Amino acid sequence: MIEQAPDPAARDTRLGRRAFLVRAAAGAFALILPIRLRAPEALGLPAAIGRAPRPFSRRLPIPKVLTGSDLTIRMREAALPVLSGPKTRMWTYGGSFPGPTIRRPAGETTRVRFVHDLGRKAGELTVHLHGGHNRSSEDGQPGGLTALQSRALYCDLSAGLSASESGNDLLIRPGRDRTYTYEQVEDGEPERASFQFYHDHRLENTARNIWRGLVGMWIVDDELDSSLPLPTGPRDIPLLLADRSFDKRNQLTNPFAAERRPPFDGVVGRHILVNGAVTPHHQVRAQRYRLRVLNASHFRAYDLHFTGGVRMVQIATESGLMPRPVERRRILLGPGERAELIVDFAGVRGTRVRLLSSRRRGKHDEPGSRTYAGPLMEFRVGRARQVDRTSIPPALRPLPRWVAEASAEPSHTWRFTVSSGFSPRWLVNGRTFDPAFAETTVELGETVTWELQNRTGVAHLIHLHHTDWYMLSRNGKKPPPWERCLKETFFLDPEDRVVIAGRMSDYVGKYVMHCHMLDHEDHGLMSQFEVVKPA
Repeated sequence: MIEQAPDPAARDTRLGRRAFLVRAAAGAFALILPIRLRAPEALGLPAAIGRAPRPFSRRLPIPKVLTGSDLTIRMREAALPVLSGPKTRMWTYGGSFPGPTIRRPAGETTRVRFVHDLGRKAGELTVHLHGGHNRSSEDGQPGGLTALQSRALYCDLSAGLSASESGNDLLIRPGRDRTYTYEQVEDGEPERASFQFYHDHRLENTARNIWRGLVGMWIVDDELDSSLPLPTGPRDIPLLLADRSFDKRNQLTNPFAAERRPPFDGVVGRHILVNGAVTPHHQVRAQRYRLRVLNASHFRAYDLHFTGGVRMVQIATESGLMPRPVERRRILLGPGERAELIVDFAGVRGTRVRLLSSRRRGKHDEPGSRTYAGPLMEFRVGRARQVDRTSIPPALRPLPRWVAEASAEPSHTWRFTVSSGFSPRWLVNGRTFDPAFAETTVELGETVTWELQNRTGVAHLIHLHHTDWYMLSRNGKKPPPWERCLKETFFLDPEDRVVIAGRMSDYVGKYVMHCHMLDHEDHGLMSQFEVVKPA
């Protein structure tokens, strides 16, 4: 049987005294900020418009799929038909936005050579496979200061670091290339099938580089996932959601030209793109489809649902298949989160069904907690009856054994705050990011339990590198069914507390954890932990 999820309206996020004081202080600070320092969303100003096509007039683009074990992808500028009229110049992986989707079998080594052809204006770049379990050197380290990026505005970097200490030896310089090796194993076994994505991760420039186009999808397949009677082929569709703003010439605006100080640094775009197209449509048969949905927006969250009474069954998170499917009425996705859905169009033959995002139910008015409200795309369902041999199994993937062994008591707490004064920064345990500093050390093979605490008046999406995590509790209570599974990105409304457990396997080295609201990451909300060999 499919487990029926409780209505999201039942969860009411209540702001405590600390969050109220933080928001009050932030509001007072906003009043004295110069106009150029305040975020457009905070001021209620409209974003630049650009010439959008008629809603649902364009077909959904499906990015090219690469399946080889040795790949080369050029990072280059390309002119793309995003809006009506002039093409938009973007920084791309391989000449498209999103970049090509890489699809590989679990357990098979994949080497991707990224060539930096964007010139000196882009500075050094780095590539992070988000969701991958990789060696520290292959994880897309943010690096430190260089001749092309000679200062940090938000992160307090130790002085006199060598190239290896700062991670600069792992960056890709303009005109150069670097080959990343992804072994796709975890805990000595083939990595679990999952929906991942790759993107730039450069220190204090991640938001800028992804806004300009450096993002692409990655799918890992394994024997278990492939053995299930789930939709495949053209009925397995990856969807990347991203918002962008454009000027009157259809070029991307530059929201990073002016300083945007925390906590008013969330960049949102006027137009919502699905696989790089504004409100596209896609023709489907009256059958089940597997939709892999990625929120690649910088700051905006989505509360997803369908028109026409079409129901969704969630089968996977960003960390792959859940223990069992969960029927959902709405699905909240913050930046960096993914959800895999089975949607059955058999009951709506000959109709047009829209995928929408609506405002979250309950009291969610804090910055970052508010969700986009509007249409995202349209599915045009064929009239013919179809034979459908797919189904949704009642059980999908069992949890790994270490979950049952995890301690309920956190050994370390990560607290997210914002500093005060005229140069505020996001802080993790009172510090900004420093590549020379590790907040905590864990041993290889250890299963750790950590607590994440949001002590600000703004939502955060916390992403931890290296491994997948199991949520033990949310605000002292048992998590909802769709969070009682493996994940690696966690939505924290103001005052939220989440306890998670993860196993450190295979690789030693430093790994970052950060907010995936990209400006928060760039503006200090990033730290590191280090995995070491047992003593």
